[in-house]
Formats: sequence, structure tokens, C-alpha cells
Amino acid sequence: RQKNGTETSTSVDSTSEEKKIESLLGENGEETANSEKQRSPLNDLPKSDPPILVLARTRFILEQGESVLPPYHIVYSNSECIAVWCKTGRWSTLQASVFLHSTAIGNAKSATALTLGVAATNPWLIPAFATVGLAAVGTPWLMLKMANDKWTAATTSLTEKFWVQAEPEVFVECIEKWSNIR
Repeated sequence: RQKNGTETSTSVDSTSEEKKIESLLGENGEETANSEKQRSPLNDLPKSDPPILVLARTRFILEQGESVLPPYHIVYSNSECIAVWCKTGRWSTLQASVFLHSTAIGNAKSATALTLGVAATNPWLIPAFATVGLAAVGTPWLMLKMANDKWTAATTSLTEKFWVQAEPEVFVECIEKWSNIR
């Protein structure tokens, strides 16, 4: 556009946007295999099971009640675990996992900064701070390992109890879905 004899541009430089789109799309305008990986970093999250299985697990929990559930624990067994198990067949909690991971990482950063600061003035204290730092970092990782072990045990127990009483149509639907018959 021209304004007062000078040329100004109101459009954004589209060449960089076009290059991004071209890298995500193939020659025919279809998505490439690489584009899905770039756009979806959540590929590691568990996928939902077929709706009939999710509903059957939910009915199972409602019918059996607390007799089949592990005792409540804020990290190992809570309401999120029930929801995740019904949806995916895996007994776990993302909230506790993320909390323990981020705590360990945060403690590692703090321990490193503190040890380096103390090392500059009192090098003879380095072993003490290193020991405290290892404990601060190791404890959340140990708790996460224990949680994973308990989650695996709960998954196995609930899954075995569920499939013993599952209706035949649940088996049929799951076999069709998981074997890509439909």
C-alpha cells in the first residue's frame, strides 16, 4: 500500500509460514508421517480403549465397589487411578508421576546451585552437600519406582478380576477393534 508517498506492508511475510506448511505436507498436500510426530508430542500417553470396554470396566467398578480396589493412597491409589484404569486399562496417576518427576528435577537444580555456591567459599563442605543433594534427588525417584510397582500390581489384579466376569460382547468388540477387523 502507499501512504504519503511511502510504501508500507500490512501483510505478514508468508514465506516462512509456507515453508512450515510445506514441511508438514507432502507433494499432494497430504500429511507426511513426520508431520504427525512433529505436531503430536503426546504420542506416549496411553490411548483410550474401545467405548464398550470403558463402559464395562466402569460397570465392574460400580458393581464390585471397594472390594476390588486397592486401599486409598494419595499417590498409589486415588480417584484419578480409577478413571485412568476405566479408560485405558492401566492403573496410574499422571498427577503424581509429574509431581515426583518435577520434584526430583527441581531438587537436582537446587542442590547443584547450593553445592557450587558453598564450594566457592567452603570446599570442605562439598561431601555433606553432595550427600544431601543425592538424597533430595533420589527420594522422589525412589517413590516413583515404588508407585510404578504398586500401579503394575493393581493393574494386573483389577484386569484379571475384570476379564473373569466380562460379558462375551466385550470380548468380541475388543478383538474386532484390536485386530483391525472393522
